[in-house]
Amino acid sequence: MGLTDARAQEELVDTLDASRISATREKVKNTTQTGLMHIESRQLTTGVAVLGSPDIIKKLQTLPGVAAGNELMSGLYVHGGDGNDNLFLLDGIPLYNISHFGGLFSSFNTDVIDNLDFYKSGFPARYGGRMSSVVDVETREGDMNKFHGGLSLGLIDGRVHLEGPIVKGKTSFNLGLRRSWLDVVAVPLIAYANRQNGDNRDVNGGYAMSDVNARITHRFSPTSTLNVVFYTGADDLRFSMDSKSEKSSSNMATAVKWGSLTGGASHEYKISRKLKFKNMLYYTQSTSDTGYNFRIGGTDSLTSMDDNDKSYVRELGLTSNWDWYPNAFNHVRFGLSARQHWYHTGREFLSFTESGGEKLRESGDRQSQSYTSFEPAVYAEDEFFLRYNITLNAGVRLALSASPGRIWPSIEPRLAFKWLITNNISAKLSYTRMSQFAHLVAAVYMDLPSNCWMPSTASARPMTSDQIAGGLYTQLGPVKLNVEGWYKTMDHILAYNGSNSFVPPITEWEKSFTEGKGRSCGLELEATYDKGPLSLSAYYTLSRTVRYFDEVYFDWYPDRNDNRHKINLVASWRFARHWELFASWNYHSGNRITFPSHYIEADGKRTLLYDSPYNTPLPDYHRLDAGLDFSATFKNGNTLKVNLSVYNAYNKANASMAFLESDADGNYRGMAYGLIPIIPTITVSYKF
Repeated sequence: MGLTDARAQEELVDTLDASRISATREKVKNTTQTGLMHIESRQLTTGVAVLGSPDIIKKLQTLPGVAAGNELMSGLYVHGGDGNDNLFLLDGIPLYNISHFGGLFSSFNTDVIDNLDFYKSGFPARYGGRMSSVVDVETREGDMNKFHGGLSLGLIDGRVHLEGPIVKGKTSFNLGLRRSWLDVVAVPLIAYANRQNGDNRDVNGGYAMSDVNARITHRFSPTSTLNVVFYTGADDLRFSMDSKSEKSSSNMATAVKWGSLTGGASHEYKISRKLKFKNMLYYTQSTSDTGYNFRIGGTDSLTSMDDNDKSYVRELGLTSNWDWYPNAFNHVRFGLSARQHWYHTGREFLSFTESGGEKLRESGDRQSQSYTSFEPAVYAEDEFFLRYNITLNAGVRLALSASPGRIWPSIEPRLAFKWLITNNISAKLSYTRMSQFAHLVAAVYMDLPSNCWMPSTASARPMTSDQIAGGLYTQLGPVKLNVEGWYKTMDHILAYNGSNSFVPPITEWEKSFTEGKGRSCGLELEATYDKGPLSLSAYYTLSRTVRYFDEVYFDWYPDRNDNRHKINLVASWRFARHWELFASWNYHSGNRITFPSHYIEADGKRTLLYDSPYNTPLPDYHRLDAGLDFSATFKNGNTLKVNLSVYNAYNKANASMAFLESDADGNYRGMAYGLIPIIPTITVSYKF
């Protein structure tokens, strides 16, 4: 099978891609809402592939108004949010766990994705349940007429994609499979380590990730369509170590499993030219199971400790969304939803010591907490023309949470205004109120399986946010220039006030959290050029995010992700028919930590004192990512693509942690340390 000069075919593909990108621009330009980014699948599957897999969250982290948090993780801190206040929808179904391997890469397989809408402000009334952003991901319908698919091999995972007709012209499927092979790679490494350890120590373990996306589409008629969607993702981490000597032996083992499962069926029906609806029934859950045990024994003694933690959140939901076009000047959307939640967290701890077959000491603790909550909601919004060049989107969402000991109602007005000054220049303004009834109970700012979701209770109120945003938006041929600003307040947000621990509390968890509020404001600048083989983008964010918790500090203080300046420069250049070059330079002011500001000395002892939380910024962060694509089309239409990506190309050791150190003279200084080096990756994809 040889290469062919398939110029006509490539030009057709390029024309289709250009048409989709043009349609995307028109959608963003014409929408009334502020803060909307619409991204098509082609934009998700090209560019730098960190660790070999294109990643939605990594793509969103480069956008203005978004902070990434810890390097390489799937953190998404939007307009001053806490990271647990983003609504992720996969085909309209909420996802509670959106990452694998503690946040190293996201749960979204780009092979099956058609497009996504990302809202940072100006949320329409049809969205609710989270405070800071909406990531609405839509998978692609399978091809109704032709079977095709693809294979991809990356640094740490492999992907298989298949789609095609089940009944030609009426029923199709779209299937995506993904699995990591770190557990396979670890086998020879572990074997080598065990040979070096000899007979005294034996190490075993591994990590595996997998997920499956499936969609079946059936068209009853041109006006009636049924979609059945399914997703499951799982992580399995295991590690054990056995040590032995002549007088003692020990065993330590850890097993962690976590993942998500979703499924749903939706029916879309067009009653008339003016009225259509989409009804959906779905189920979603997120689970985690963490176990740790330790044994150490001598000739006639044994000490044992076991710790097991399990948690889940389950949701059964029904939604009905309607679109009504009463005339040429109004687009009315209305609908309702009903969601039943089940929350559960349990922990069991047992330890004992025995000698000579007799137990000398035994202790244990068993805790569990279960909740149910019911969340109905109704909404209505109308997008209408006040004049030929002035559009208003006005709506309201009414929701409540019937949770343990309390019913929490919520009234959420939404308003967005657009003035089309000229054909290429528009001004927009929006106001939104959002409520969030679910809380992520976490003791540390990391995406760990030990984190768990809890509902609002009688003593843990729903979180709310109010946001005003507005700006100027221009499109002059291939050049786009946007300026947008926001001001956002957040109330009843929670912060952990307990001891340092990787495991959050379970029973009476509200007592380990304190309630406070936050503010965020900023200015976003976006400039892009996209014409022919060259695409350039420059994003700049100037922002300020602060928190106030009266149990923590008497005044407002900076948030840990208060990055005053953020710059992202992105470029792609198709310099030859088969070759495309990518580059992305990322900069932001350093994240913040709490460091001692001074000390007092008494009785020969030094006591460190702190003037305020998050009082010290880490060094500024910057890195360069680069990528190169080679693609070729064979005579039979199949394509081969090879992507070479380099993360952190100039090997900048950006600060991941910091410590206070003292020298021989007793002088203190802060030292920051970087962990992430340059990471080259090669990915090979074949589509047929």
